[in-house]
Amino acid sequence: MNRLLTLILLTFIYSGCNQPDARKIVDKSIAFYNMDKLTNATLEFKFRTASFKVMQNGGQFKYERFFSDSTGNVHDILSNEGFKRILDGKELLLDQKESDKHRQSLNAVIYFLYLPLKLNDASVVKKYLGKTQIKGKNYHKIEISFENSEEAGDHSDVFYYWFDTEDYSMDHFAYSAGGNRFREVLRTHETGGVIFQDYVNYQMPLDDSLTTVDKYDSLYEAGRLRVLSQIELKDIVLK
Repeated sequence: MNRLLTLILLTFIYSGCNQPDARKIVDKSIAFYNMDKLTNATLEFKFRTASFKVMQNGGQFKYERFFSDSTGNVHDILSNEGFKRILDGKELLLDQKESDKHRQSLNAVIYFLYLPLKLNDASVVKKYLGKTQIKGKNYHKIEISFENSEEAGDHSDVFYYWFDTEDYSMDHFAYSAGGNRFREVLRTHETGGVIFQDYVNYQMPLDDSLTTVDKYDSLYEAGRLRVLSQIELKDIVLK
């Protein structure tokens, strides 16, 4: 009996040691995109009808968004000091609900742009889920959750990422914040040695509201997900 218990224990330890480390996979993916260059840099780009400017320097950051609508010329700023909205040169007095809405929408654009670099933020909890296949290609599947933090929205959000087992590119991810979504890479841009990605954004099937987003890779393979939008970046400049 003791020999059997020892064998079971050694098998458990051996299999645990051989399981890929989620942190190392993310690190290799960050290296694939050369995203360490963004940790102390200024990035400018256009997305849909807005222009963005992102500055990061150590622990200091400043995210800016510029656009015009029926109210006038809007300038949003999110930094270590908080969020503010400037309309035609004058800062608006926003209630908490309005401030949170605008802050989260600005932060989400920057967060997704800076993936997979953002997956090493201090609030991130990584969990390796195993290997899987999407359209004949092998992937490491990783679950990302958050400690109590405002990163990428509510700290209860859970994301799922699929990393190519060969080059560690982040080809797909899924989440349920704001509705169940699954993204696949549409194209890549290389600017200043850093690789950025555009995506096709999918939503749930009309006939299936029960399948959870961690299983959306199977719905994608089956062709059951519906195209919602395309996430495309324009005029990227890295300084």
